[in-house]
Amino acid sequence: MNRHCGAMLVTLTASLLFTGALFAAGKPRAVVEETIRDVGRILKGDKMTQEFSIQNGGDAPLEIKAWTSCSCTVAHYDRSIAPGQTGVIRAVVDTTSLSGPVTNTVTLSTNDPNKPQIQFILKGKVEPHVAVKPGYARYTTVQGEPVEGVPQTIWAADGLPFDIERVVSPLPALKITYREAKPEERNQDAPGKQWRLESVLSGEAKAGELSEIVTIRTTHPRQQVVYLPVSGLVRPLIAITPPVADFGTIELGAPQRRSLGVRNFGAEPIRITGVTGNVQGVEVTLEPLEEGRQYQVGVTVNPSLPKGPFEGIVTLLTDSPRVPRIDVELRGTIQ
Repeated sequence: MNRHCGAMLVTLTASLLFTGALFAAGKPRAVVEETIRDVGRILKGDKMTQEFSIQNGGDAPLEIKAWTSCSCTVAHYDRSIAPGQTGVIRAVVDTTSLSGPVTNTVTLSTNDPNKPQIQFILKGKVEPHVAVKPGYARYTTVQGEPVEGVPQTIWAADGLPFDIERVVSPLPALKITYREAKPEERNQDAPGKQWRLESVLSGEAKAGELSEIVTIRTTHPRQQVVYLPVSGLVRPLIAITPPVADFGTIELGAPQRRSLGVRNFGAEPIRITGVTGNVQGVEVTLEPLEEGRQYQVGVTVNPSLPKGPFEGIVTLLTDSPRVPRIDVELRGTIQ
């Protein structure tokens, strides 16, 4: 064998040895059968715990790193799984800060080139120890109009006996009463003592949006406070749109006019019987669109008004003792 042939044989042998070493190294293969679990109903504050398995079907160690979708979730797991072995991912969700349907994920990063990332999903429905149905009170009403009460049934989802100690209303106009529930008022699927709470919004409620919380204090050992959201809208008996006759800054080469819409939201018709203004040079007119229901008030600033700011009141008179007079602010500046 000459020198050149010997060198070629050494190179070929080294190449084959290197290739064999690569084949001998092998690679991991992550095998997962189940990635989603639904634990169903769980009481608030309890731990939602499930274990998922992952098998290494390859011929090299399977290396794993994990992270979770929420600080309320902790994952315990085998960081390295030998070929042919099965590892465990244990997910623990603390439900203390959770409510209603929840979905939490544990994401794995692996050294399997075909499955570099795997997600395990844990689902459940977190329910309070003290349940309230319907669990909210919503009102859409008109100021001064009668409003029906919104009843609530309250029970312990875990069956423990409890009492309601007191209920705190966020509004003077929101009157709340409570007592033990009658047989026909109970949740028939729940055992133990049950309560009936009713919230009534009086006609003294101020006009505007409602977004409040009723606080219910109980003797339940695991839930001493229950919150009941109150929402909705209290319309004024008579609404003026826009609420201010604001002309802004204007030049008076010719009369300038603005319109105010007047609408009665009450159950009974209310007639606007007259309209006046207290600024000289400002003319006000009344146009019925639907007698007793809708009107349009015209406010006209005439060129006779001197330059500079002006302000005053447009007054609407009605035939209703509930709201006999409505004052609307008038303002603007003439250049």
